[in-house]
Amino acid sequence: MKDTIKKSIKIVFSDRTVATLLIVNVVVAIVVSIFLGSSIKHSEAQVITRYTTYGDANFYRSHWSSLFSYFTLAFMIVFGHSALSVKLISLEKRSLAIFLLWLTLGILAILAILAYSIIKIASIG
Repeated sequence: MKDTIKKSIKIVFSDRTVATLLIVNVVVAIVVSIFLGSSIKHSEAQVITRYTTYGDANFYRSHWSSLFSYFTLAFMIVFGHSALSVKLISLEKRSLAIFLLWLTLGILAILAILAYSIIKIASIG
């Protein structure tokens, strides 16, 4: 197990493009987390945390701290996709791994936009 991990790390960091994309993904996840964290406002009342238009349009209310779940989602996406891309690199599927890492950046951008919109709705009330 230890040798497999060392071998995977060696393979990934020997490829500059993949290593750069992995680092950029982690940095973007940290930036998104800081951006969203600074947008969350403390409130004693329950705030809107979810919105659905399935059937009737509904706003679901919860405690304001549940908005921090967007941080968890961002890091789960980054670390899950990073682990999958490392596995793809070790299976010699470099182009698919690079595509997955670029896709991760796009998913993080969409997550930031949607989460920021929900947080702004929650701050209204």
